[in-house]
Amino acid sequence: MATVSKSALRRILVHGWPVLLVFALGITLTLVLARRAAETEAQLAHSRFEQSARARIALVKELIQGQLRELDALRRFITLGPELTRQDFQALARLSDRIQMTVAWNQNVPSTELDQYRARMRENYGDNFRLRLPESVEPLGSGDIRRYFPITYHKSSVPGADLIGIDTGYLPSRIAAYEQAMSTGEAVMIGGVRTLDDPGDQTGILVFSPVFEGDAGNDITERHFGNLRGFVAMSLRLNALADLASEAHGGGPGIELLFSPFPSDSSDDMPADVADLLSRHKRVFTDELELADGIVSVHAVPLQRDDWQPRPIGLVIAIVGVAGAFLGAAYLALVILQRSRAEQMVASRTKELKSALDALSESEARWQFALAGSGDGVWDRNMETGEVFYSEAWKAMLGYASDEIGNGLSEWTSRIHPDDLAGCRHALETHFRGESQYYEHVHRIRCKAGHYKWILDRGKVVEWLAPGRPARVIGTHSDITHVKQTELELVEANAFLSNLLSSAENMSIVATDSRGVIRLFNSGAERLLGYASEDMIGQQTLEYFHDAKELSAQRQALAKDNEAGLEGVAIFQACIDAGAQSQRWTYHCKNGQERQVQQTLSVMRDNEGKRLGYLSIALDMTDYLKAVDALEQSDRLLQDLTANVPGAIYQMVVRPDHSFFFPYVSDGVRQVYGLTPEETREDGARLLQRIHPDEVDGFRRSVQRSRETLLPWMREFKVSVPGQAEKWLRGEATPRRLDDGSTLWHGYVSDVTEIKQLEMQLRKQATIDPLTGTFNRRHLETHWQREIARVQRKGMPFSLIMLDIDHFKLVNDTYGHDIGDEALIRLGRMLRKEVRSTDVVYRLGGEEFLVLCEDTDVDGATRLADMLLDRLRHLPMPFEKWITASMSVIEVVADDDMPTAFKRLDELLYEAKASGRDQVVSEPVKPVV
Repeated sequence: MATVSKSALRRILVHGWPVLLVFALGITLTLVLARRAAETEAQLAHSRFEQSARARIALVKELIQGQLRELDALRRFITLGPELTRQDFQALARLSDRIQMTVAWNQNVPSTELDQYRARMRENYGDNFRLRLPESVEPLGSGDIRRYFPITYHKSSVPGADLIGIDTGYLPSRIAAYEQAMSTGEAVMIGGVRTLDDPGDQTGILVFSPVFEGDAGNDITERHFGNLRGFVAMSLRLNALADLASEAHGGGPGIELLFSPFPSDSSDDMPADVADLLSRHKRVFTDELELADGIVSVHAVPLQRDDWQPRPIGLVIAIVGVAGAFLGAAYLALVILQRSRAEQMVASRTKELKSALDALSESEARWQFALAGSGDGVWDRNMETGEVFYSEAWKAMLGYASDEIGNGLSEWTSRIHPDDLAGCRHALETHFRGESQYYEHVHRIRCKAGHYKWILDRGKVVEWLAPGRPARVIGTHSDITHVKQTELELVEANAFLSNLLSSAENMSIVATDSRGVIRLFNSGAERLLGYASEDMIGQQTLEYFHDAKELSAQRQALAKDNEAGLEGVAIFQACIDAGAQSQRWTYHCKNGQERQVQQTLSVMRDNEGKRLGYLSIALDMTDYLKAVDALEQSDRLLQDLTANVPGAIYQMVVRPDHSFFFPYVSDGVRQVYGLTPEETREDGARLLQRIHPDEVDGFRRSVQRSRETLLPWMREFKVSVPGQAEKWLRGEATPRRLDDGSTLWHGYVSDVTEIKQLEMQLRKQATIDPLTGTFNRRHLETHWQREIARVQRKGMPFSLIMLDIDHFKLVNDTYGHDIGDEALIRLGRMLRKEVRSTDVVYRLGGEEFLVLCEDTDVDGATRLADMLLDRLRHLPMPFEKWITASMSVIEVVADDDMPTAFKRLDELLYEAKASGRDQVVSEPVKPVV
């Protein structure tokens, strides 16, 4: 290093203040610029994080809202339908294909209807159906013996989910939700629980929506268990929603979604574990999801603590600035020391600084254009070298990692759909020739997975070598796949609507604007009224072809509810406000004819509820009304002819959807059903309501068999008419298939109560012991084969208990046969009272009785026999002493016949008597081979 001379030191001391000033200004500007850059980068990092978090939360919101709409549609169908079948539920319950979830029907089953419910469920699921307790997803309650809430149907995408028959009445949290839903009539949410379909996950969300009878009102007094049909339930898990959001937005820094569900009227305090996790993250975005009556707070936090951190641009600028300030001061000192050498160094440093500024300007241009292009994929093409810069977002848009895409033009052009390549090149060349200010083209690009995305490609030449010779082009790629799909759906919807309106030739469809001026006049309106659409659209109003007298009558009828006079389209608006959207009107046609139509009016509104116009749909009823008059005359003639026919003559039609109605019923229906013909025709279900509950299922099955086979229908059944005793009817009808797939029956119904009572009396006398009221041996002979068939079908044996009174002959000899008969009567009454409702008591003869115990092995029957023997020892008799009995017990299996079984019973009974009487002897249990 050269020695500094005295003169140089003197120059430094004299002129040193510019050096210090340059250094101080450089440090100040560097700090300001570094601070501004750090703040800008922090804002950009927060914006990127918030945008990504919003996208994930929007996906979760869309899925939840869609499933809530599906759940509400299912609830409305059940409310309006008479009975929910398993097939209807499976067809209507729709699950998301994005996450695992379950939709279920929890039916309200009163204890008085439990047997009927079990019978119906066995028809759906077979004889193995059982009510069962839920798994221990929470401490179980004691349940409610007055009613049950079993899961009747369910549809689940959770592997291994089997919930049919689980009684949710034992789960306190569900019962609390049921009661809340009953009080509000709205859906209720339970959050943060373990669900029955996936008990191992504690992030479950349950939504229960109550379903009441279709005729139940909105008043709170109408919402009670008597009107409650059940609850439609939806279960999903918050972990699954978080996984869905992560999978749908893969790539780049990760984001974790945390959920805090709580009722809308509860405290906003979040769970301690969630609050602790949020406190450890500086960057958090929070939103809320409305779910039924509750709210789920969604917190988006970085997956890793270092994710989404701003880049250290401020530090870099500070380091570079400080170094620049130091170098500037040093350069200025060198200028003072050695002017010539300083000039060379300044020239060299100026060139280097220009290069750095150019690079910085180039980078800033890319960033600014990317922001102008909505943050989508950015490309930068150098026309001289042929290299193309592709941003990380551009690569990620196509599903590629940063190192999977090179910098060649073919990386772009080779992935463009062959049908779109020529148009893309033409748009670029047009812009290169200066014929367009910007380059813009929509085409398809193949992704890594093989499918195509619709891309909006926009760009601009930013540097020119010469006119018509671009040097550098920068542009963006925007994913508009969803926009194209929406456009296609709109085109299809418009085409469908146009075809629908064109095909409705038998229906007049007229649409107007808010002033009533006609804007749509379809071919059906032209055919009905005789006017051409071009003469009506924009020329006339809706009331043009209406009868003036009818309009005046409507104006007068509605005037009392409207202070101002009604004119023009205001008349129709007033009809709509009064609830008379559908009315009978008279249309005046172009040829002078008058046509009677059924017109339905509705208001068309935009998404914000603003009224756009009116829609009128009219059906010509003129010929129909004439036909109705003719039919009424024919009906009066038929009523006169059938007035004296015993019983009721009728026609019944069952449609393909199983709905039915009665086109004709004679006056005889008053005697057999206690209904008028008008009541039956208006509501055919009222006639079926007269059928005894025990007969309804069999009645429906017999009609269904006749409908399927087209064989004559014949059945005897009981009916209950208010104010009358139960009676038996006999119905016969002949079916015929109609062109639309419906089935028409012609038939009659007559009263056969007296014949049926005589028949049942004879049957009872043949099977009931007249003294004790128990069944006799003849009934046992007919009942035996049915019990053996049940054993063969279910595999569960039944048992027999034979009872013989000890020394009964002595009772008759001592007290007389009347006292002996009274003892038998008391014994028979005691046996029928003490055994189960499914067990059958027989008197085989004299003092010998038999008890048949269904689904019972020999051990259970022996315990019953011991109990009966103890009751007999304390049974009061019409004399001072007590009586005892000897009993034998055996178990009957599938291959036993009746004689063999009775032989075994007699042998054991003889053993009991020989061993001292007053005891039970049972057959040893056969070992299992």
